[in-house]
Order: sequence, then structure tokens, then C-alpha cells
Amino acid sequence: MRTLMGGIAISIGIYLILLLLVFLFQRQLLYLPDQTVPDKLHLSKMSVTEVTLQSELSGELRSLWRAPLQNDNPVILFLHGNAGSQYHRLPLLQAMAQDGAGVLTVGYPGYGGNPGSPSEPALYDVAQANFNWLIAQGIVPKRIVIVGESLGSGVATHLATQNEAAGLILIASYTGMDDMAQRQFPIFPAKWLARDRFRSIERIDQIDMPLSWIHGKADALIPFAMGQQLFDSAINPKIAYPIEQGGHNDLWSRGIDEIVRREAERFVSGVPDD
Repeated sequence: MRTLMGGIAISIGIYLILLLLVFLFQRQLLYLPDQTVPDKLHLSKMSVTEVTLQSELSGELRSLWRAPLQNDNPVILFLHGNAGSQYHRLPLLQAMAQDGAGVLTVGYPGYGGNPGSPSEPALYDVAQANFNWLIAQGIVPKRIVIVGESLGSGVATHLATQNEAAGLILIASYTGMDDMAQRQFPIFPAKWLARDRFRSIERIDQIDMPLSWIHGKADALIPFAMGQQLFDSAINPKIAYPIEQGGHNDLWSRGIDEIVRREAERFVSGVPDD
């Protein structure tokens, strides 16, 4: 009996230690930034410039900008996922700008040479700072299309509740990062310990703009059913683009840039979905 009780005590102790480690290092598990910065010549060859803007919480940050070819083209504000940086999204920026749209790829704090540390408040703040930068350039809200992918979908949903824009596009979106934490760590009460919750499910019905949702039906990280739950909770007008056989990291290779470009143009032109 003593041996059994001793084993139980050791197991509980190990469990509590692991629980404490998951809680203390949860942001290191969630945010996977790369601080590599390419040289300006490389950016200029791609017709992309770095823009510097001021974030209230994180200070001076750099994002990537490609201006629209014409003044009436859509302007996409792109909020990327949890790994890499804005510089890793250069091919996506070029793909979204292929038809002449402007694209501003948001540089997160602690990513791509930027100061600060990522967190839910910090990402909301920098998203708003980038939106404000577009407005300061004379770009009216009815030309701005907010696009959020994976982690960035939660940031995009929040931003869309705080501002007017032409439309919102969510790619591989989730109900809440606390729900995702529970999915990743089912043996722990992770949902209740999450610091950065990004509760899109509590905001999506507050979105007062057209919504397009893109999600891979074979997404093993953020289940299609979770994205569907978020989409179902949104009000009209909305349209879904399920990608057959699409996973989490291969959607762009399956041509979703064409969907993003088409939807952005539709939002700005005011054409209803079919």
C-alpha cells in the first residue's frame, strides 16, 4: 500500500510540475518568431518596402508594404500565423498583389527584427496601428480588406469589430486559442490557464461586414469543424470556401490566393456573392 501511495504521490507531483511548465512557457509554445531580416535590396527587387509605424504597447515596428497599382484597387491588411515573420510571407504578399491590390503585411512585436514581445493585447494593438497607418495614407475603409490566417484570424476578427472595412477574410480560423490549447494539451485544464485566448467565437457575430471563410477539410491542426463553428456563428453576408484535401500549411499551394484576390475585389466593388 505504501508503494502504491508513493507511486501516486510521485505521479501527481510530476503532473503538477508539467502543468506548471506548460503554464509558465505557454507563450513560448504559442509564438514561434523568426528575427531574420533580409536586406533592402532583396525587398526592392520585389517592389516591397518596409514601413515604420508606432505601436502604443510595443514601440516602433516594421511592416511590409506594396502599394496598389491604382487608387481604386483593394488594399489588403494581412495578419499572418504564429511562426516565422512578416518576411516569410513575401511570396504570399506578391500573390495577393498579383492583380494590382495593395498589401500591408503586419510585422508583429518580437518578429522579424521588431522589438517587444507577442501577446494578445500586443497583437491587437499592432493590428490597429497598421490599420491606422493605412487610413493616414488616405486609404478609405471601404477599400481595406482585413485578412487573417491561423493565429492571425483571431487578431483579424478583433480588428474587424473595432473598425469599418470592405470585408473580412478568415483562413484556417479557430473559435478561441483557449480551445486550441485544450485540444493540444488534453490532459491539462489548458483552456482555463490560457493567457492569450483570442475568443473569436465571442466576437464573430459583431462583425458588420461581408465575411469569407477559407479552411482545409483535412486540416490536422485547426479542425475544419472548429472553423465551421465559427463561420456558422457569423451573421450574413458570408460565404465559405472549403478546400478539399487541404491541410493547415498547404492552402496557398492549392491556389487560395486566387480566392483572396477575387473576394477582395468583390468586397471593394460591392458585388454580392453568387
